[in-house]
Amino acid sequence: MAMQHAQPIQHWEPEKPEDHGQLELPGIALDKSDELLESLDELEQVLEKVQLTTEEAELLRRFRRTSAENRRMILQILGN
Repeated sequence: MAMQHAQPIQHWEPEKPEDHGQLELPGIALDKSDELLESLDELEQVLEKVQLTTEEAELLRRFRRTSAENRRMILQILGN
């Protein structure tokens, strides 16, 4: 393909954000600082729910270190 048929590259300049001294995160209203703290508290609660306990982390570590045959047997047992 000849270069003479290629489209010319247009110069692109990103939009300049308004500088309020604070980054704006999508989905978080920064009008009130209380809203940000509430959002962070809610995020922390959700993360705590999905974080593994010490016992769960140990079981996962042992599962990963075992042989493929043992992992298949464990998964079969858990499937029943």
